[in-house]
Amino acid sequence: MVETVLAVLIVTFAFLALFRLSTMLTGKILLEHAAMRVARARAVGFNDYMCRKIARVAVIPVAGRRTWPEAGTDWRDGMERARVGAYLASEHEAEARGILDYERWGDLSVAPGDGMDARVGLDVELLDGAARVGLSGVAGVEPNHTLYLNDAGR
Repeated sequence: MVETVLAVLIVTFAFLALFRLSTMLTGKILLEHAAMRVARARAVGFNDYMCRKIARVAVIPVAGRRTWPEAGTDWRDGMERARVGAYLASEHEAEARGILDYERWGDLSVAPGDGMDARVGLDVELLDGAARVGLSGVAGVEPNHTLYLNDAGR
């Protein structure tokens, strides 16, 4: 009986640790995806505000609970997706928050680089707030535009 209890405890702990690790890995992959989208947005000339919105949309799966519209409202999946386009088209932060908002979007740090690179970071809680781990994604786009665009003087 004692061996069974110990085995169940060890297996349960291992399962919970693997579940937390998989959640962190998902967050890391999504942050790298968000960084790539921000780098691409920077490469085509978007400003910092648009890059921040693009990063927020890219991390929706790990952004926590939806705070606006309230999570308790009767929303079907397609209706929420329809708001993403309106969110990306918003012109300022107050308008954007009135369209769509998530719990962890305020914790997301977006740093578009000077060139065509970007860094996106998010702190992830471990063990219900006992500790926090900072995850980040970094991406860059190679500047190949000189191969396809002619100089104005030629």
